[in-house]
Amino acid sequence: MKRCSRFKISLIGFLFFISANGFAQDLSTVWKQYDKYRELSLRDRFFKHADVVRLLKQHAVFFKAETLGKSVQGREIYHLSAGNGKIKVLLWSQMHGDETTATRALFDLFNFLRADDEYNVLRKYLLDKLELHFVPMLNPDGAEMFKRRNAMDIDINRDARILATPEARILMDIAKKVKPDFGFNLHDQNVLYSAGISKNTATISFLDPAYNYAKERNEVRKRATQLIVKMNSVLQEYIPDRVARYNDDYDPRCFGDTFQGMDISTILIESGGYPEDPEKEYIRKLNFYALLNALNAIANQSYLQEDAALYEKIPENNRSLYHLLIRNVKIKKEGRLFITNLGINHLQIKDQDYKGVSYQGLIDELGDVERVYGYDEVNAKDLDYVAGKVKVLTKKEWTALTQDAELKLIREGYLFIKWSDGKSPLGPVKKRLLNLNNKSKTDGQTGLNQAANFLLTNQGKPVYAVVNGFLLALDRPVKVLHNTFGY
Repeated sequence: MKRCSRFKISLIGFLFFISANGFAQDLSTVWKQYDKYRELSLRDRFFKHADVVRLLKQHAVFFKAETLGKSVQGREIYHLSAGNGKIKVLLWSQMHGDETTATRALFDLFNFLRADDEYNVLRKYLLDKLELHFVPMLNPDGAEMFKRRNAMDIDINRDARILATPEARILMDIAKKVKPDFGFNLHDQNVLYSAGISKNTATISFLDPAYNYAKERNEVRKRATQLIVKMNSVLQEYIPDRVARYNDDYDPRCFGDTFQGMDISTILIESGGYPEDPEKEYIRKLNFYALLNALNAIANQSYLQEDAALYEKIPENNRSLYHLLIRNVKIKKEGRLFITNLGINHLQIKDQDYKGVSYQGLIDELGDVERVYGYDEVNAKDLDYVAGKVKVLTKKEWTALTQDAELKLIREGYLFIKWSDGKSPLGPVKKRLLNLNNKSKTDGQTGLNQAANFLLTNQGKPVYAVVNGFLLALDRPVKVLHNTFGY
């Protein structure tokens, strides 16, 4: 009997703590159970409006759902809401059609908010304290063609002042109607940004947008700053030294700057790059977790305890990465042999159905690369730069080549296959190790914007191969490449 009594007192104390201070459980347990909430149907970056509509219909049994209007091409733009709290939060994503990471994270968050498990107390707390509003795909026309701008070729995030696009007018209208206390502007950024001048990718970048050219800080902006500090402290456990902040120069065309001036504490979140995460699935998880922690911090107002000055300690977002960096490589050009460095990047090429991309590896820099880094790096100081050879095979022989057979040819110095009985296709070649070439030999030249295909050898033996800009270390097992290229 006494044992039951002690439990009752403990439970009352726990509930009082929740009422006074927000949810008490460590949210890191949610991180560990994330896969329960991950929306499995959104498997990659290339989902379309129809995929979102199908999911929204499923979520309409829990959220209040409405159509805010239509895009240029007539696709519906949806608004979901939940909660009856006094603090209003508006989150919008994919105003750039090819920036999909946060949209996936929002659907993970929807699954979490709808679930029935050990986090029910947290869910009730959040929905009692907050009124949540979501616009999960603001630019469905851009998403359809996996491009940044809308069907009018206007950047919606530069249309906050003129409001020439229906999508921009929809976002402005819902903001004026809801009058949110907080706004989350969710984007993706180029994976070649780093956290400061370092080798660390800017996996997540934040901004508390300025509301005037003087970049003044009032209480509205300060709340955004404090919330960023809170999220940064949470993320450092999972991506140490990979959080950055954007330059805060004021731009009256942008929604973040405009909303900050409308007394909406606005936070920009940009999803950048992370090693071995081309589809940004790990970054998607980081978005989900950061947003959940932010909502909890807003609900219990714990963000107000954060020192806003710590925001300036977050390193500034900097473009200092290449996909591949070859240091100290000896090349011959214009009759001169010299030591230099090669910065190589992967140009994205959209598939014809806009449901995927391929890559073309090009030399983006040749020269001094002080204070820049690569996702992959090689110091070629004791190695020789050698152009790859062309192997002549019939199309049938090429088709029959196994991965091991292709790797054997690379170790023999071949990087290209020429069909002896026909012309091979130009452009991306999926899931191979060797390029195709319609010439019997390559010119072996190296220069800016040229295709990155060469060998690094030691006493004539290939040690590394660079195939379509991808690095293969030939002393270890290699995986088939996303794509090689036909020339």
